[in-house]
Amino acid sequence: MPELRPDTALDWPELMPALAACVASLGEAGFDEHLLALLRRAVGIEQCMIFAYGGEDAVDCLLAANERQPRVADRLAELYAGGLFRQDPNYQRLRRLVDAGGEPGDAELAPMQAEAMPEAYRSHLFAFPDLVDKVALASPGETGAFYLNLYRGTGAGPFTGADLAGLNALAPLLASLIRRHYRHHLAQGGGVSAAQHPSDEEAAVLAPLSERERQLCLFLLRGHTLKTAAAELTIALSTAETYRKRAYAKLGVPSKARLVALCRRQ
Repeated sequence: MPELRPDTALDWPELMPALAACVASLGEAGFDEHLLALLRRAVGIEQCMIFAYGGEDAVDCLLAANERQPRVADRLAELYAGGLFRQDPNYQRLRRLVDAGGEPGDAELAPMQAEAMPEAYRSHLFAFPDLVDKVALASPGETGAFYLNLYRGTGAGPFTGADLAGLNALAPLLASLIRRHYRHHLAQGGGVSAAQHPSDEEAAVLAPLSERERQLCLFLLRGHTLKTAAAELTIALSTAETYRKRAYAKLGVPSKARLVALCRRQ
């Protein structure tokens, strides 16, 4: 498909197949790629990250993708979730959104606040990967909130006014898709969690793990935070932390973003 020009509004008929693919893949392993395809098609993003905020002073990475520099996205996600999120000018907005008890699916679009960024934050998350602009979408979930971050690099240049208008139009749909995909999904029968049904790729990657380690990783891959995964497994958070540490050591990955990438490569 031809790329949309930065100075044009969204071409909704052209976006319908990408939107339909996102809806059809909700709860499935291919959703992330369909969402990325939609965002690239709509506004030409270069990098995308999705984080979950559970109401505590911590965020969890659900998706980290940079088509040109995949490893860079993983590293930036680790830095952000490891503590740099506290320097994000939008972090306090995210906390207020959760504390205010917004309705699930509500969305707030926030362009980059370059003047409010500490120098260390900007140098780590923008200078090295040559990113020049960012738009964030914060949306409450049933518990906590989801935080979608979209970036443009030096090649495409900053988001235009038309891009921002298009994202505003897409925002309610994006918020709904993200909330529905990353929340807990139930399989079609018997009330069995969809997390217990790995794809062939996931089964191959997680084969070296114990049963409980595998179950935990599957919940993490489905968008759960460590806290909600522990609740689903009816285990203490400290036990979940131990399972995660052992699983990541066996698989040779340092983070959820790398676990997701490993399953995708398979």
